[in-house]
Amino acid sequence: MTDVQIDEDLLADIEHRLELRRPNRDAVESVAAMSSMHFDVDGGGAPFECIVDSATGVGKTYVIAGLIEYFARLETPGRNFLLLAPGRTIRDKSVKNFTPGHRKSLSGRMKCDPFVITADNFNSPATRSVMADESRVKLFIFTVQALTTRTGEGRATHEYQEWLHGSLQSWLAGLDDLVILADEHHCYRGKAFSKTIADLNPQVVIGLTATPAARDEDLVVYRYPLATAIKDQLVKTPVLVARRDDRTDDHTKLLDGVTLLRYKERLAHAYCEDNDLPLVHPVMLVIAQDTAEADRYQEMLDSASFDGGAWVGRTLLIHSNMTGDEKEEALAALDAVEDPSSPVRIIISVGMLKEGWDVKNVYVIASMRASVSTVLTEQTLGRGMRLPFGEYTGIELLDTVEVLAHERYEALLAKREVLNEKFIDHAVLTEVRRTAAGRLVARKKVVGEDALPILGESGLSAEGREKKATDPEKPRGGIADFEETLKKAKEAADETESQPREHYPLPGREDIEIPYTAKVPSKSIVSLNQVHNEEPFRALGKALATEADTYLKRTMLKPDASGKIRGVRAEEMIEALAVDIPIDDSRASLIRTVMRVPRVRPEAGEVRAAERLVDLVIEGMGKDAEKHLSAFSERASRRVAALVDEQLRIVSSQDVVFSNEVRFAPLGKVRKASKEHLSDHTEPFSRSVAYDGWRSCLYEYAWFDTSPEYKVAQALDNAKQVIVWARLHINDLPITWTEEGRQYNPDLVAIEVTEGKKSCWLIETKMNKEMRAEDVQAKMKAAKTWANTVNNSGKVDGRWNYLLLSENDVDDAGGDWEQMKAFGAGR
Repeated sequence: MTDVQIDEDLLADIEHRLELRRPNRDAVESVAAMSSMHFDVDGGGAPFECIVDSATGVGKTYVIAGLIEYFARLETPGRNFLLLAPGRTIRDKSVKNFTPGHRKSLSGRMKCDPFVITADNFNSPATRSVMADESRVKLFIFTVQALTTRTGEGRATHEYQEWLHGSLQSWLAGLDDLVILADEHHCYRGKAFSKTIADLNPQVVIGLTATPAARDEDLVVYRYPLATAIKDQLVKTPVLVARRDDRTDDHTKLLDGVTLLRYKERLAHAYCEDNDLPLVHPVMLVIAQDTAEADRYQEMLDSASFDGGAWVGRTLLIHSNMTGDEKEEALAALDAVEDPSSPVRIIISVGMLKEGWDVKNVYVIASMRASVSTVLTEQTLGRGMRLPFGEYTGIELLDTVEVLAHERYEALLAKREVLNEKFIDHAVLTEVRRTAAGRLVARKKVVGEDALPILGESGLSAEGREKKATDPEKPRGGIADFEETLKKAKEAADETESQPREHYPLPGREDIEIPYTAKVPSKSIVSLNQVHNEEPFRALGKALATEADTYLKRTMLKPDASGKIRGVRAEEMIEALAVDIPIDDSRASLIRTVMRVPRVRPEAGEVRAAERLVDLVIEGMGKDAEKHLSAFSERASRRVAALVDEQLRIVSSQDVVFSNEVRFAPLGKVRKASKEHLSDHTEPFSRSVAYDGWRSCLYEYAWFDTSPEYKVAQALDNAKQVIVWARLHINDLPITWTEEGRQYNPDLVAIEVTEGKKSCWLIETKMNKEMRAEDVQAKMKAAKTWANTVNNSGKVDGRWNYLLLSENDVDDAGGDWEQMKAFGAGR
């Protein structure tokens, strides 16, 4: 027995590749720690069984991918993974999630490259070849019925296969490294499932669910409750909406839903236009009690008499009574509901969508008969919790999902404590600690109950009402009056213009020439442009100058009292003669030394990068650099080569290297804004406003996502040396920051001229709490490598720089651009 073994470097790489949210990363780490505790510390036998309990919408598929990556890339790797699904819907979704080329696939980010095997393809020649290859990672995806029964889907897995010398199930049972991932684990905990698991002889069984069975509580090694997900803004904030009057008829409720949906659509479309995003169409999910009721709702909504016929041809009915082509067509339409070309705006369902349907654009849920308590108990609420834009927008109506309740408003308020209980839960995670005996062990840790997202009337506690004035755009979950909700939605939608206004670069303004360069695809290549830290090179120059002793050391040989000859340092020192080597020749020699360092590529851009590093060393030597290099050129060459080699080893783990082929194009893309347009920029910040009155902005109007962006723009406009600036939109200047090709765009670009010298700045602002986040740091490193690459291309006019600023940096600078540069310069 030994300590708990966790490969932290592997975890960090997986987190980076898959861009795991923190709770998903913690889930993978918790399973890794507890499985090691079971096998390595406790000496337990197979199987190790555990459960990850994570709120719907947080990214359970990413946890699955992370677990496969972790176990497949350990020093003693697992090569065979079995992903079980409770039904065909989740099975088909899972196949798409791990099939290369599908728009939702994660396989491109996975280094282990899992090969998907299903009941449909396991008998093909290609799959047979993969199954025979013990070095390949294989991901078997089956419904639980395919393994627990011998009929239907189970027939293929239980039939004798000559090439396997048995059935597929018996072949799986013969593996010594099988890891089972049971998706929606709560759906199958019967005797048949337990027997199947026992018969398969797995090493590890990991259940994943948002609602684990009470009897499985001891198996939970990680829990991330919905309340915490709402608080962390990883899912939408739910708002329960009810009427104060007695109108509870179906027509009124559906009309309420589509009216709210229409306002949300205006807001979503305006947000997409303003941010150059593909259109997101909000949809409403109507929950019927039975299929007859669902049919009646579609007939009502799809008629010319309902809301002036606005929803004719825009509804989708999906329920268990559908068969054949009708069902396949409905499922295809359901799968495409996020596509901007989809006509569907209303989905009517009974029970098929409780699990396995992961679209992100559900913004309204109409609970037609079931009480809200029932909706919250089931997983129906989870269908509307995912974020269509990946993060909160700062626009309340786009960061919430409204649930239209069957109960009256007062009735909901009266039982709000009962509703709150649906969200009460405690977080569970695994921590590694050292015992008194010095051993590393893993222990489950209960964090405590989370704050409740449903607080009472209007979703606000007394404290929350006090804070509303200072934080007006933060979503407020809770119980809301329909009329108030509709009024708020209308006001927000009315702030957008019915037709987006187009903006082009202003005539007479200085052009902003944007350099573009592509990422080098090879992971084995490193570049001197990845060396961002200049201080070690200046420090080396100072050290070489300090070490440079140009005097000859004289030693006199004298006998001591016993007659032995001793060496005695002579007092007088004579300055050594040195050949005066011109500084340009010494500089050229050091550049050649750098270019001979292993892994440095003989390219023009790398030579310019080497020149930059050598110049830093010479700068550190000071005014006597020529003298020092003349006397100690060999020592300087040796130390410079060692430092360059050391720095390249440090950056070799950074994936992104850019090509020295740089092209240029002026920033000139048309800007579209559906926001309110103000004639100046003296008003306080608002995301819903486009501001004018700029001195040096490339465009007449500019709009911003955050207050720090707005403040930086004001500072740039007030700085006399800034000749032009612009807020960057998506795809204006995409910088690749991961080996898998993930891109991001900085917030602003600015050009300044000081004493005839041009400097170009890419500026990124972040909240204080985000500054040390791994993705922010990775993006900063990639942007600095990008800047070094374009600077050393020999083609740019002026030097490009990257500046990362926190909220505090921006506020402390007090609107002074020079101060902002000083605050961000050290990063």
